[in-house]
Order: sequence, then C-alpha cells, then structure tokens
Amino acid sequence: MDRFLIAPIVALVPMCLAQAGVAADNELYDTPPPDDAAFIRWIEDDVAPEILGVRSLGKEGDVFHPVSAALSDGARAGAYYTAAVDASGHVVLIEEPARSDKSKVLVTLVNLSDASVRLVLTEQNVDVIGTTEKNQSGGRAVNPAAATLSVVAGQGDVLGTFDVQLRRGQNVTFVARPEQVELIENRFGSNLEG
Repeated sequence: MDRFLIAPIVALVPMCLAQAGVAADNELYDTPPPDDAAFIRWIEDDVAPEILGVRSLGKEGDVFHPVSAALSDGARAGAYYTAAVDASGHVVLIEEPARSDKSKVLVTLVNLSDASVRLVLTEQNVDVIGTTEKNQSGGRAVNPAAATLSVVAGQGDVLGTFDVQLRRGQNVTFVARPEQVELIENRFGSNLEG
C-alpha cells in the first residue's frame, strides 16, 4: 500500500475524534443565559400565567429561568423575579435583592402572607432579614454556616422554623404564606423565549 495514501487517512482520524468530542461536550452543557438575562420563576403548582411577557415558565417547578430582557415586557437585565399568588389570591411579581457576593450565601425572604414578616436566628431572636412587607422581598448575604432560622410575623407569631446548613455557592429563599413557610433552594432551568 502506498504510504502517501495512508498518511492523510491517519491525519483524518484524530480530527474526526476531536469533532466527536466537541459534539459530546455541547450535549453535556446547557446553553448559557443571554448576555442581558433576567431570571424569572413561578413558585406555584398551577400553570403559570404570562409573566413579564414570558408565556411559558416551563414545567420544572420553582426554578429560575433565564430570559433575554430585550424579549420580555419590562424585565431588567440581571434582575431576579419571583411570581406567585399572594394572600388575597392575586398574581404578584416580586423583584428579589441583587446577587452581588458569590463567595457568600444569599438568603432571601419573599413575603406572600398578609402581614409583615422577619427572618431571625431562632435562639437569639436576632434579625437576619428585617421587616419585609407583604408582596415584597428582603435579602442578605451571609457566610456559610449551620443555623436555626425562623420566619416571624409582625406580631411575633412564628410561622416556620428551619435547621439549615448553608454552603458556599448555595442560595436559599424562604417563602412566607399566611399559614406556612416554604424553604426553596435556588436552582436554574433552561433558557426561555419572551
């Protein structure tokens, strides 16, 4: 066999394997969010209505979905939004605090109850997140730690208590409702179109 014929074939084999590897890598990773992404989530069990011009918030539950702010109706690039049903039965959109320090844990309190609430260190009754009015949110970046946290209503009634182990890179949201509090670990889903 002619060695000049074998050399091009031998050279093609690594190129084909490299292209197959790149294709496999592309299947492993999700598409990155748009440069002007806003992050929106719907935290109810029912099908989401149109939120900021976004028709489908997916079927993944309470995950943030990136959407291009340019394709939305009024979302700000870099902003995080939670949409839900409030204590009076209306759909509300709550802008959450900005995420600034990725070396810390962002703890967020979303208030869907009918009174103001606070997030406190249970044993010391010290505010982690101060008074948060209904249909608003509050947040605080904290160091990773183990703690017992309670959501307390304006009159001092404890709505819920949680033993948490906060880890670096983890962000959590406490959702206060009239009868209960839910703890959600923030997750991200697929990109959506406006």
